[in-house]
Amino acid sequence: MSSLPYLSPPLPIIFSLFSFIILLNVLRYILDTLLSCGVLGQIFVGILYGVPLGGTAWLSLSLQEAVQSLGYLGLIALVFEGGLNTSASDLRKTVMISISVATIGLTLPIALSFLLLFFPFQGANPSPLAAFSAGAALCSTSLGTTFAVLTATGLQRTRIGVVLVGAAMMDDVVGLVMVKIVSSLGGEDFTAWPIARPIVASFGLLLVTLVITPWILRPLLDTVSTWLVAHDVSEEKGRVERGLDRLKLAVCNIPHFGFLLATLVLIALVAIAAFIDASVLFAAFIAGGLVKRLWYNPLPVEARIASTDPAAEMYRTYYHPIVTYVLAPLFFASIGFAIPIRDMFQASIVWKGILYSLLMVIAKAAVGSAIYAEYFVRKYRTRHPSIAQQREEVFPGAPHVPALILSLAMVARGEIGFLIASLSSSSGTLTLREAGSIVTRSASADPEVFLVIIWAIVLCTIIGPMGVGIVARKLRNLDSEQPDNAAENSHRRILGRWA
Repeated sequence: MSSLPYLSPPLPIIFSLFSFIILLNVLRYILDTLLSCGVLGQIFVGILYGVPLGGTAWLSLSLQEAVQSLGYLGLIALVFEGGLNTSASDLRKTVMISISVATIGLTLPIALSFLLLFFPFQGANPSPLAAFSAGAALCSTSLGTTFAVLTATGLQRTRIGVVLVGAAMMDDVVGLVMVKIVSSLGGEDFTAWPIARPIVASFGLLLVTLVITPWILRPLLDTVSTWLVAHDVSEEKGRVERGLDRLKLAVCNIPHFGFLLATLVLIALVAIAAFIDASVLFAAFIAGGLVKRLWYNPLPVEARIASTDPAAEMYRTYYHPIVTYVLAPLFFASIGFAIPIRDMFQASIVWKGILYSLLMVIAKAAVGSAIYAEYFVRKYRTRHPSIAQQREEVFPGAPHVPALILSLAMVARGEIGFLIASLSSSSGTLTLREAGSIVTRSASADPEVFLVIIWAIVLCTIIGPMGVGIVARKLRNLDSEQPDNAAENSHRRILGRWA
């Protein structure tokens, strides 16, 4: 076939797509207004229109696959926005607490998942390999949900938001490692390098970017920008010089130049990450930080639009409309496509799924202990009375609200969890063994473990955003009760040093 014939799509397809997009945005608006968790409505629409409930009546299988691909673009754009809005200095200051949060959030779900060994599954029990695979699926936090909730609640630029972003990015990298581990465990060959490669590649990409930015990219960009702006097309110059000046002027007058450069940086880093087997989302976050650091406007100073953050202004102008109303909703809808809702409500599965979900909520919510640990360490180190008095003014009490926000935000699972669960099911790692026997039988005949994992992913993805939304709404209500000049101080007083 040399070309694709142009055919007018049938009216039912047009109406289905139209209602799909409209309903995604309407439910997001309603739930954002009520609970600041509009992503849950979009996931529900995905369940309704996708294979889980609607089958292919609303959207054909090819359309649902297209929605998944476009939704992943939305996820990349959300993470890119996170890199643009995250302060590198704040990220450096909170790196140790972020590592602590990520470590707790990664190890506890795997450890508590071994309690699955005591869950009865029709005369059999899960094998340790199945328990580890379940923990691997539940150890990563959903990046898309995290950034969406932070944006909806206005917590992205707070210190607790920066800690959450750092921990979630580490979770994403480790999630890639878990994908490799689960894939390797399902096969006969098990080698170390394919498992270690995502970590080495991801942090190698970060290290190279940190090294070349101040020493190569920044000086090169300054030199090129100075050369471009210094143009004069007067007749006194020679023909070649006038031609170069006209070329520089034409480059400076390229429409949407900053948007094009920023998008090229994003595409380049994402392509490099995919080639070296690093985390694509981690690369998108690095791209956002790089654009923020290297932002350059080629227009003369007097022609520039005043903006305290031109990179963020670029995102709001070009990316925000399409990402907010089309691409991001498609991403969360594609999560709904992956939820086998019809198979989940078997009597033998429901109670195990809810119990395992509670264990996984507790496992991730325990990350709030890192905030308390940091608080008590600071309190212990402050022994002099005058210093203690100053400490009480800045840090009035135990950080209950920041710890609660962090705990709830880290609970949300999502895309990585579904990916690892699906790989575990297809690779045969979700095995069962007869009670009192070491003989295992394939999970393909007993999908109960897979459905229990899906229960945990779904409930955690609901509880996390809803909890953060409720807490953020309470904070906004407290601020609204204060006078205009005291609202910000009230917000800062509640969050303390994490504001």
